[in-house]
Amino acid sequence: MHDLLSIIAGYLLGSVPFSFIFARIWGVDLKKRVKNGHIGAGAVKKNCGLFPAILAGVGDFSKGALVLYLAKKISGQEWIIVLAGLAAIVGHNWSIYLNFWGGKGALVTLGSLFFLLTTPFLFSLPLFIPFSLIKRNEIFKMRKTSFFTGLGYFLISILSFIFRFPLAFSISPLIFSLPMIFKKN
Repeated sequence: MHDLLSIIAGYLLGSVPFSFIFARIWGVDLKKRVKNGHIGAGAVKKNCGLFPAILAGVGDFSKGALVLYLAKKISGQEWIIVLAGLAAIVGHNWSIYLNFWGGKGALVTLGSLFFLLTTPFLFSLPLFIPFSLIKRNEIFKMRKTSFFTGLGYFLISILSFIFRFPLAFSISPLIFSLPMIFKKN
């Protein structure tokens, strides 16, 4: 029962739409402004500015970590912790509170990985940081960023094996990347 509770809580907490909430505080309805269904920190930055986007991003990153922390406390089983993290990412991408609209799940995924695999995550940051800071055109953004994000998740997974993390945790970066693959671009 605790296992199921961890996974359901993961989805419900992951569904909390921080980007939508902060945009509304700034007087913007993202569901009316964003037609592609990606209600995330990027949409907040474009429509509301940098500060509310940072707040939304911190909320999304934190909920990824919080879900795993709670699953660890409630269940403690490695695979359930990973499934709760996956549920949080799915909840973010297809939020029950927004009629299944949501973001792409990147910051929730990064928050989950930071909590679960801190050392491998920090070792892989040099791969993530340059591509999050560089201004890119749309073609570059869609093709190259996806490649380097996937490479980053793969690197975190490899480093997790090297640092002898449990199997469930070591393959979690690959599992966590699935909702982003299935989310429409």
